[in-house]
Amino acid sequence: MPASITCPSCGRTHAPDEYDESRFCRACGALLEVRAAGHGDEAKGWKTLFPYEPYPQQVDFMGDVERVVGGGGILVAEACNGFGKTVSALSALLGLGRQIVYTTRTHDQVRQVLQEVERINHHAGAGFTAVNLASREFLCLNPDCRGAHGREAQEICNALRKDDKCPYRSEILEPPPGLPLILTPKALSQAGRRLMICPYFLDLEGKLLVLDEGHNIDQVGQETLSDTLSGRTLETAAEEVKAVGGSRAHMRRLSGYIEEEVGDVPRLKRAEELESDLCAALGSDLTTFTEHYASMVDKIRERKLRRGEPPVSYLSGVLAFMELLASSRKDRYVAIYRRGPYGSNQVEYRCLDPSLALKPIVESASGTLIMSGTLSPLKLFAETLGLEGSELRSYPSIQSPESVRMVVDTRVTSAYRERSDEMMLRIGEVVANGLEKVPNGALVFFPQRELMGRCLDAWGVKGVVKVRGGILHLGGKQLFREGADARQNEAVLERYRATALTSPGAVLACVFRGRNSEGSNFPDEQARGIFLVGVPYANYGDPVVRAQIAYYDRARGGMGQRWYTMDAFRAANQALGRGIRSREDWCHYWLLDARYAANLDLISAWAKGGGAEIVAEEP
Repeated sequence: MPASITCPSCGRTHAPDEYDESRFCRACGALLEVRAAGHGDEAKGWKTLFPYEPYPQQVDFMGDVERVVGGGGILVAEACNGFGKTVSALSALLGLGRQIVYTTRTHDQVRQVLQEVERINHHAGAGFTAVNLASREFLCLNPDCRGAHGREAQEICNALRKDDKCPYRSEILEPPPGLPLILTPKALSQAGRRLMICPYFLDLEGKLLVLDEGHNIDQVGQETLSDTLSGRTLETAAEEVKAVGGSRAHMRRLSGYIEEEVGDVPRLKRAEELESDLCAALGSDLTTFTEHYASMVDKIRERKLRRGEPPVSYLSGVLAFMELLASSRKDRYVAIYRRGPYGSNQVEYRCLDPSLALKPIVESASGTLIMSGTLSPLKLFAETLGLEGSELRSYPSIQSPESVRMVVDTRVTSAYRERSDEMMLRIGEVVANGLEKVPNGALVFFPQRELMGRCLDAWGVKGVVKVRGGILHLGGKQLFREGADARQNEAVLERYRATALTSPGAVLACVFRGRNSEGSNFPDEQARGIFLVGVPYANYGDPVVRAQIAYYDRARGGMGQRWYTMDAFRAANQALGRGIRSREDWCHYWLLDARYAANLDLISAWAKGGGAEIVAEEP
């Protein structure tokens, strides 16, 4: 052991006992490395860590990650499914010797990250550590909070930490010694119980950040900074206030106001109007209102704790809504009045600018990688996030050119004004003819569930969908239709996947933006063909969509229509991505709408293979 260890990132020196306590720099969090005598000064790069023989596309990607992210920049990278984005990114970033926060969407993807770290360690003889962070549902150790959901869990957690009543420490300077290299949620929870440390909280400052499957981070950011106030919440808050000796008058006035504003169809108001209306209903400004009721929140929590109830305060939710409204940048919000999913009247205060959520996170990191298979068009995607200074890269497919084939049929369209019976029949014939060329399984995506039903019914009447032995067939394949809810859909998928492996196979009718276009994978024989019926534009009549378009037009120099188009093609790219899941996989694509031909640059590069074949009417 040398007399001191120097941080490879910031240069701070550490005594051997400091290194024994923690292998991370006290100043910047970088991984400290003790080098043997005669060892070069170069940090371990991806060439040492990458556990496979890399493809040229992976070499380019890892080089870009090292250069851009390692240099403190932002890399927005699009690469196809099966590319090896996870192991490539980890190999490039771990070689930089700094701590990494790697975020992704599903537990399966997180498990893959941990497996790749283990594989890198085994291949390179390294000792990189990994911690699988998750939601409170999986990591919270306090029984008063663990069983709660969403805002209730956050409310309880904040209350317990504020009053110093949670026995698990949430602020620690150093990771404790003796932890396993790879920490799953189970191992992390076990260590947390043993050491009385909360495994949920994490600081991003100074760390490298990876946003995997980042195609929806704009929507996630908007949802994070939005809030909803419902009549049901106000009614419960009124009873809470009464129980601690307060008056229900203000809560009832707010509830009455929302009831008056909500009608049969959603309607919008500017944020300034919402604030003015609420102040009029309350007879005071929002700050005065929140300050008056703040002390009651603690009384409500204390009363519930004495009664053995979770210390959740609905009044706190009301005050949080008011505080957000009072403190937010109102030119970047809109108020939406409508009925909630359970019939309760509500007003949603919706953020229209995802950069408000994302930019502070990215700026706190020492380098950021945003990657997915479906980020096209990259420039516009970065603009919507306020990351115009990012470096943008789209990497070629690692599949052979013959594995990916695309046909764009300009003879058909699902444009609303052209949805005649004749057009629906023509689309059905194109789908049926294409299916006869596809072995095993195929997917057909429709813009809306209503249009899917209309098409399938019309195709049945005209004989495009045939009945054989009491079973529906389309293009010679048994026809399945996605389930209306998660349970029904799982049952349908089980039957579809089993049938797809047989000859002549199966076809599954789905809708864009649904659970089968983003949440499900169909590798190998499960999807040898994918048909996109129309372009999945969001409903232009939806006031929220129109408010988003208007915001981008106003704030970003007329970007509204471009965002609207990007949103549609991003949904199309997501559907295309269901079909190829590995280097050896293959899938052919049919894009059935003339509007695709005019916007081929918005289709992800990997999906076009050697180039799209355009089918047009004969002159």
